[in-house]
Amino acid sequence: MQLNHAAQLQQYASQNLQEKIFIHTDKNFWIAGETSWFKVYLVSGQSHQPIPSSRVAYLEVVSSNNEVILQTKVELNKGFGKGQINIPISTSSGNYYLRAYTRWMKNYSPEFYFHQPVTIVNALRRLFDEAPSSNSSIDIQFFPEGGQWIDGIRHQMAFRAIDQNGKGIDFKGAILNAGGDTVVRFQPEKFGIGTFEMVPSATENYRAVIQHNNKIIRTELPPIVSSGFAMQTTDSSGILNISIRTKAVPDQSLYVIAHTRHQVKITATSQHHNGFSNFQLSKAALDAGVSHITVFDATGRPVCERLVFIKPDSTSLFVSPDRTQTSTRKKILLNIQSPKNTVANLSVSVVLHDSLSQFSQPDIVSYLLLSSDLKGTIESSQFYQNANQHLIDNLMLTHGWRRFRWQDLATPTPVKHLPEYRAHLIEADVVDKQTHLPLPGVVGYISTPGKNVMWGGGISDKNGLLLIEANHLNGASKLILQSPSKQAHIEVKPPFSTDFIKISLPAIRLSEKNSKELIARSISMQVNDAFEKNTPPALLPDSSTFYGTAPETYRLDDYTRFPVMEEVMREYVKSVWVRKKGDQFIFKIVDRTKGQLLENESLVLLDGVPVFNLNDIMAFDPLQIKQLDVLTSRYFVGSLAYDGIVSYRTYKGDLGGFKFNPENLMMDYEGLQQYKEFYSPRYETVPEINSRIPDARHVLYWNPDVQLNGKENKQLEFYTSDQPGTYCVMVQGIATNGTPLFGETLFTVVR
Repeated sequence: MQLNHAAQLQQYASQNLQEKIFIHTDKNFWIAGETSWFKVYLVSGQSHQPIPSSRVAYLEVVSSNNEVILQTKVELNKGFGKGQINIPISTSSGNYYLRAYTRWMKNYSPEFYFHQPVTIVNALRRLFDEAPSSNSSIDIQFFPEGGQWIDGIRHQMAFRAIDQNGKGIDFKGAILNAGGDTVVRFQPEKFGIGTFEMVPSATENYRAVIQHNNKIIRTELPPIVSSGFAMQTTDSSGILNISIRTKAVPDQSLYVIAHTRHQVKITATSQHHNGFSNFQLSKAALDAGVSHITVFDATGRPVCERLVFIKPDSTSLFVSPDRTQTSTRKKILLNIQSPKNTVANLSVSVVLHDSLSQFSQPDIVSYLLLSSDLKGTIESSQFYQNANQHLIDNLMLTHGWRRFRWQDLATPTPVKHLPEYRAHLIEADVVDKQTHLPLPGVVGYISTPGKNVMWGGGISDKNGLLLIEANHLNGASKLILQSPSKQAHIEVKPPFSTDFIKISLPAIRLSEKNSKELIARSISMQVNDAFEKNTPPALLPDSSTFYGTAPETYRLDDYTRFPVMEEVMREYVKSVWVRKKGDQFIFKIVDRTKGQLLENESLVLLDGVPVFNLNDIMAFDPLQIKQLDVLTSRYFVGSLAYDGIVSYRTYKGDLGGFKFNPENLMMDYEGLQQYKEFYSPRYETVPEINSRIPDARHVLYWNPDVQLNGKENKQLEFYTSDQPGTYCVMVQGIATNGTPLFGETLFTVVR
């Protein structure tokens, strides 16, 4: 049975690719109207190595009420992406959270998405009008080690108490019996978390009483069961001792499986006799991070489970500026050294450190190895990187988490969302115009007119769903939705996730004493807008990218111009035969390499938009056409096949006034984000240093593309601004072997 569970887990892991996303933002305190920069890391949920499984990441800024205020799509390349968030000037002040995911991750719980709290302040509106909330509700939970509280067996009981903002509280507590006598006293050690031991009795009626802020709070304890399995884990010299004690359970063989992120690391068996059994597991066999230890009875039923954390080795980057104090408009040289000559992909931010930030900046090490594999919000996950094992163990006991249930391993997980492993996928419903019922088996097209053509077509499935790869769809676009079927109506579905989790966000903790810093940040934003030399997004090449380079291209300005399109086609385009069937024009293409006429009609495009009625294109003014491409062989797109392509292109890529069927739907659609380079001025000459153009930057440097080659240290350079203060340098990244890396340091700028 043990081997069966282990094999099922390995099979589950191989069939359910788990992705993890981490976002490194330059800062997490934003002024409405400014730009924030970010780097996306997409890694395997098992190995933490960068993976190319998805080509698009979705980022959203969401309020505590799960109202989305900003959405963007970012292209990923081999597990990495970069972009910027432009905070709308109309955004209200408040605490929000940034979340990120891929299309594939939508198949699983939104708890697996990346979540990061951020603060937005609108400096153009009053901030200090609202009184702080008076809500003082306390939530306290108890967690018996292993999962059950068994009558008559000494247990370790973990507890966690948090306020309405999810922050751990300090308190004094006691367990009282029915007569009001104190059985045990307890209080938290850190972040409202702690443990105590006691022997419960099923004949007693216990209650917990805690005292916090001069208030008495009474709460229930977990139920006491009269029979079952109790688990106790101790750590001794690299060995995990797992003791199992039972009541009213017959002697039998017990099995244990220990796995790290679905990779089975240890399997063992022990004979349970007279209510006791023991397992000894080597910690060295477990990978760094969170591991699950599950005990099964002789029937294969999981009876106990707990988490353990193995500290990682060599995750620290050594980050050092060439000086710890300097003046304004001076060069800083930054040296980055990785452990053990690691090859890695990094991102670097240098930001003014002030008292405005409401949350600590997440780091990739504590996220990937700790918080991404635990349930619920972890207060100050960075703290546990250097905490003693006892405090880490308390966290493991109170944040149980599984990405699966053992009983569900044999049941295949339904895949509703295919991964975007080549390009962004546009999902649309094809419905009947009259009945609004799904139309299966209908051809549909989605295209964007322009010099950089995005075009796709497909056939709707049995549910009327149309799925089209949108290659090279960037920035704000106009989608044209078409179908040869006159009864079909195409509706594009929003690509963003509609599933949310409840996140408790506290009110902004700012007051009038922060006014000076807020004014400085607002002025910085406005000055940067006025004087910063933002690099425009890179322009895409002028090419019909979906079919590449056409074997035949006709630039019509190189020929004598004819006033009628039929003359152009008959005189110049020798590979296209123009014929008529009744009163309708048709095109037939000659495959010159094979010396034969292709049997079926070809696909005709104007600036990437399909034209179904060739009479319309033949009536179009040829003086509007700059270029004509002809593909003289069969062309396949997904489930569609065409006997060649005839593609007309106007001078501006704007359809040149061509009149399409008014029933064709045109809609605005935001494609993948077009990245802008971060601007950082240089002060190398005396005129540059003495320039009167103000430099109010609070973000001195942002670089999402730092590579370590494993042979030499990396040296970067940037210049300070006119803003004095303490600056924080934060470096995050991932090694090619999946090791997360993090380093930070401080330096000071004085006038």
